[in-house]
Amino acid sequence: MTKESALCLMRLTIKDILDWIECNIATPLPLRVLAQKSGYSVWHFQRGFKKVTGMSLGVYIRYRKMVIARDLLHDTSRSITDIAMHLGYREQSTFCRAFREHYHRTPGQYRLWAKEKRYNKPEVNRILSTNR
Repeated sequence: MTKESALCLMRLTIKDILDWIECNIATPLPLRVLAQKSGYSVWHFQRGFKKVTGMSLGVYIRYRKMVIARDLLHDTSRSITDIAMHLGYREQSTFCRAFREHYHRTPGQYRLWAKEKRYNKPEVNRILSTNR
């Protein structure tokens, strides 16, 4: 197998693993299990994952959880506890700490900020002022 075909195979495998992670984001995703699922050794999987995605598996999973949390806070009225449990956090405090480290504000602060931002857009204000 050529180096190019091996890299292509690794990219396809990592894409499948990324899809699987998305579907199972709330469950524990140990490196050993994902490596086994990929068919590569743990070492080779870690190396390939970082080469393809640009980040380690743990960093990628935390990143995806934070993006999903941000979207849920922005687009739904689900409670912060519900979002934390949905993403596989056992404690709301652990989720809030991770969210604050990532976005530099708590989930509650982010939700308020997003709500203010949504209603402070110039076109929304223009529409609201012309309807008075």
